[in-house]
Amino acid sequence: MFQFRRLLPLVLLLWLVVPGPLRAQMETPAAANKRLFDRTVDELNFRTMETVYDKSFARGKFPASLRTVKARQEFNNFPGRDDLKKLFHNYNDISARYKSRFGKGRTDLVEFEKELNSILVDRNFEFFIRVLPRDERVALIRSLQRYIKQGAAQFNASEDPAPEDLAADAAAVPPADGETTTPAAAAEDPQPVPEASLASVPEAGYAAPRPLDIAPRHDWMDYLTLMLASGSFLLLLYLITSVLPDLRSRLDALSDAEPVAPRPRRRAPLPEDRYEDEE
Repeated sequence: MFQFRRLLPLVLLLWLVVPGPLRAQMETPAAANKRLFDRTVDELNFRTMETVYDKSFARGKFPASLRTVKARQEFNNFPGRDDLKKLFHNYNDISARYKSRFGKGRTDLVEFEKELNSILVDRNFEFFIRVLPRDERVALIRSLQRYIKQGAAQFNASEDPAPEDLAADAAAVPPADGETTTPAAAAEDPQPVPEASLASVPEAGYAAPRPLDIAPRHDWMDYLTLMLASGSFLLLLYLITSVLPDLRSRLDALSDAEPVAPRPRRRAPLPEDRYEDEE
């Protein structure tokens, strides 16, 4: 018992030093990927706020230590810009919710990149960076996309399902009621329907978009319209090049041949009556 007490400090020291590397080795790939996702979200939020802050305050610099949600919430250096302070704090709370987009349901690499890229098209993100000029917004989004690719390069895909497993799972899904196409026939379809046509259903009164790989078909109405348009163009060309110049020349000839009318002579006034003088 006494010897155990003497070894107790050594055991505690080993417990404090060794668990860090052991936890990193014993951590499951799913937990490591979730931690990587949260760290990437924090970095995206920090770089976004840093760009907007540095643009809004020419003499200010967003501190590099504000890489956590709590540290950014406690930051209050917004001289004379209470509106910007409120905007930053509101977006800081909203951006923290981006972490909940990954870790439930699918946890593969495709879902990892998809959820990170969805932050760049989120309406809150677009509203927050609206103060930046267009060129700077584009540069910011491209830099964030590059950082997302760096995060995806560190993703542990050891537990991701193989492509053949995904195909087997898709084939095992039973068809809907009234659907006659078998999974095998759907897998052998050489021309699958584009995803864009499945995502959008045409509204009433609007025709669905035509796929690009299908040649257009013309009926007699199209050819008749083409002939009428060509005839109208030729008639307009004939009027401009032949009829109008001839008509102008005739008008000029008539104006030259017309004699100038003489000015009417002014009649002399009649003499006044002098009946009183004669009497």
